[in-house]
Amino acid sequence: MLLCVAMLAPSIVTAQSFFAKQRVAVWEIFDRNNDVKLATSTKTTIRANIEEAFTNSKHYEYYSYSISEVKAALAQQGITRPTPFDIAKKIREMSVSKGAEVDYVIFSVVKVKMHSNSYDEFVVNLSSELFSTTTYKCEKMADVDMLSNPNAIPAACSELLSALLGERLYVTTTDQPSYQQPNYGSSNSSSYGSQLNYGSSNYGQSSYSRTPQDYTEQANCGLGMKMIYVEGGTFQMGATTEQGSEADSDESPVHSVIVGSFYMAECEVTQAQWQKIMGATIYQQRDKANSSWSMYGVGDTYPMYYVNWEEANQFCQELSAMTGRRYRLPTEAEWEYAARGGNRKVGTKYSGGGVMDAVGWYDGNSGNATHPVKQKRANALGLYDMSGNVWEWCSDWYGDYSSSSQNNPTGPSSGQYRVLRGGSWYASARNCRVSDRNDTSPSYRYDTGGFRVVCLP
Repeated sequence: MLLCVAMLAPSIVTAQSFFAKQRVAVWEIFDRNNDVKLATSTKTTIRANIEEAFTNSKHYEYYSYSISEVKAALAQQGITRPTPFDIAKKIREMSVSKGAEVDYVIFSVVKVKMHSNSYDEFVVNLSSELFSTTTYKCEKMADVDMLSNPNAIPAACSELLSALLGERLYVTTTDQPSYQQPNYGSSNSSSYGSQLNYGSSNYGQSSYSRTPQDYTEQANCGLGMKMIYVEGGTFQMGATTEQGSEADSDESPVHSVIVGSFYMAECEVTQAQWQKIMGATIYQQRDKANSSWSMYGVGDTYPMYYVNWEEANQFCQELSAMTGRRYRLPTEAEWEYAARGGNRKVGTKYSGGGVMDAVGWYDGNSGNATHPVKQKRANALGLYDMSGNVWEWCSDWYGDYSSSSQNNPTGPSSGQYRVLRGGSWYASARNCRVSDRNDTSPSYRYDTGGFRVVCLP
């Protein structure tokens, strides 16, 4: 069976209820069998129960769209046998054009394993994988055995989706199973045990953990700020070996840091987002500094600049007041942890890779201006432009590192300068490294400085 679903699936209930429901789309059923084919009515029942499971969810909502329309759009591109990548990409494109966002697709396959004691009833394995429409990777896998009997399908679909998404999705379309335990025959019974087990042991075998997922903050004003979940962990902060001889003295000593989980904006705050929250254009921000100063990229998708630390902090406060959520600037430790790829520990010099041209805009490729966000390669977490484009304010006062291990450090209690990270369109590649540090007065407003936000679960 092949079906597709878009959802946000935090495993922490308090975090889940905190964010808006995510839309869900269900693709057609794919039957992967050689000899026996499931009846169309059985596949229709499976699809209907999956749709209703999301209808009853606290965290998801069913999103209705035309499968034939998606197929036709793919066919126009010459794609008649689409891959999961093709389907996920096209569904996301079409849903966004209609004012929605599909973040994930569940690709599922149903396969007959054996006959039951009824000629028309089979033991079926239903397997699924959660496929991201932003990273185009499988995020989680699960499977469940069930009878093709319509009375057995609701419970099986509920168990499958519960294992895959981390939330129990109840189904009420049909009554729960009331059939007699089938006799599989002496030759096969030992393979399946004495009864069907909807709590499949395969759930625990996935290499993907059940963690909170990304969400998009709209703030009741169409903000469209994608927030990426960054699972906490421990990392080595500072001039680690991949930084080489380019590291400065203030990046040492390297020290162990524990960082808690948080959400981080996938890109720097854009000029459109700034105007929606703060009511000011990039020109008005520039004029606060000097109306004769030049502009270095203007447009809705360009990063905001000419913003000082106080104003960036005020943006977070305004956004928090509008949404009831806890937005703020990242700490320096959170910023570096996320830039390095979080607990994926990829160990690259820049955020997203070892070649600056591939991951960001700097003095070697920018043409002396900012560029629209998300034009270069994202890092392992799906975060863009953490190396280059504009410097990013952090919440910390600037200070020396300590060699001792630290737990969620927030920097000195006072100081003269605030920390900036990531380099800019005007900086050298050396200053765009993940461990590089910069500092300036919190009141200073300049043409290479912007910011991104984090949100606490």
